[in-house]
Amino acid sequence: MTTAYAHKMTHDTPEWEPMANMLNANAAAVCFACDLREGADRDPFIYQYASATVLNRYSTLTDEWEALISPAMGTFAAGAGMIYVASAGPAGTLAAGNTSTSVVLSTALNAAVAINQLANRGDGVQGFKIRITGNAAGSAGKTEEKYIIGNSAGTTPTLTLDSALSFTPATGDRYEILSGQLLLFATAATVFKKYDIATNSMIAAPTSTNLTAPAVDFAGIVLDELYTPFGKLPGLGYFGNLTMTANTNTTNATVTGTAAVADASLQANEYTNFQLRIVQDTATPTSVGQRKKITSHTAASPTVYTLSGTFAVQPSQTAVYVIEQVGDAVIYTGSAVALSHTYAVAGWRADGAWSTGVTNGAVAALQIPARQANTAAGQMATPLFAGALDPGKNARYSHAFFVRGGNIATIDQLDIAALSWTADIAYGGKGLTLFTTGSSGAYDSDSNNGKYFYTNVNGGQRFARFDMRNRVLEPWNYYRQVQGAATVGGKLVVIPAVDGSTYGSYVYFMGNTLSTLSRALAVL
Repeated sequence: MTTAYAHKMTHDTPEWEPMANMLNANAAAVCFACDLREGADRDPFIYQYASATVLNRYSTLTDEWEALISPAMGTFAAGAGMIYVASAGPAGTLAAGNTSTSVVLSTALNAAVAINQLANRGDGVQGFKIRITGNAAGSAGKTEEKYIIGNSAGTTPTLTLDSALSFTPATGDRYEILSGQLLLFATAATVFKKYDIATNSMIAAPTSTNLTAPAVDFAGIVLDELYTPFGKLPGLGYFGNLTMTANTNTTNATVTGTAAVADASLQANEYTNFQLRIVQDTATPTSVGQRKKITSHTAASPTVYTLSGTFAVQPSQTAVYVIEQVGDAVIYTGSAVALSHTYAVAGWRADGAWSTGVTNGAVAALQIPARQANTAAGQMATPLFAGALDPGKNARYSHAFFVRGGNIATIDQLDIAALSWTADIAYGGKGLTLFTTGSSGAYDSDSNNGKYFYTNVNGGQRFARFDMRNRVLEPWNYYRQVQGAATVGGKLVVIPAVDGSTYGSYVYFMGNTLSTLSRALAVL
């Protein structure tokens, strides 16, 4: 039975509902992170980074908390932070012995798993999703995704799938377990690590080269390839599957699409610095799975995409591709510095050094210029990867917004396509609310056409939301419980609650210097 939200404007207002108390009280730098994927494969947990040795998770299905392993971060203070990366997870190649309903891992997991551990992602509903790419020599040249319903024990288990693939994977085909990872930042010696959700294990990131140590407050976003507009399932990108009519592979590869299809109405360079991924090529199977950043594209129909370098294996002229966010690119802005840092999180590619606007790290996805001014306590960040845009495309999926903090009303806009900042944008309600210590916010990618960024103002009882499509700051939902002292840290997350064609979301909030957790429906 499909859910129907019966709220009536004016007659009904959003109310805060008390949930199970947290295991640890909120203090400076304590923060939340969650998965913003569309569809049933979304991770159902909220993760809380509570201290250098405490990482917890909360089930949005059962309203209860659980302590995870110690992240052993060393130091934890104002400036520490955490980001959820949906497309990161165990990845590698398959061994021999695969069937259409089971696959054998060759590349070892980060830690051994128990029997059938991967068949329950922790909510008792289903297992983790796995992507199989048939790109070994002589394989099928297809990309298909299934859920894991069973596994043997160990670091190279055999995985049983919920339904049959259309092909039998070959030795050397690729796998990606789309379970997600957390990227955790400490505040000394630029320490950061990854928590691998599928194997419940910590991974020490190999380098902090070019990374400025977090300080004062933390803000970051991820341009994840699995984050898509509502109605577009992860793996289908922004336009679904598209078929090439031609491609070249000299100096920089180009891909020519098909006229009069989903991407035919693009404005020039609208999706520059997004990603083109080959998802099917039965004529040249070894080309499948390749990802290239789009460096420019035409507005004409058919659209012609110019890519960042050549393909290692040139696709056939009729290969199928998708257009996605650039994939695993974490953008972090450290307080008290104007530098923006980007990082290509491991999963389907190896870790490399961080990039800044002045230094390009190995395998980094983007090199973003410095902001026009330093940030301060109360800074926040949000992408705009989902929802309905205005007809004139004044709002674009390439836009991201960064609240500067420091007891001012300034919001800066980053355009991913142009790799440029617009400082101190104009918006409705500007100057009525100043953001400082205690401010935290979260993006709602599902309800209200995916246009709102919710924020707790300065750690107090007042909330606001920023309409990113129309650039208006609105008041939203007074919190009646008196707060403790304001603390820095990401104290909000928004969890989509989608049932059929009904889209809603819940805003979850941890009280300042308290152990309380509350939620309010964000359908209005």
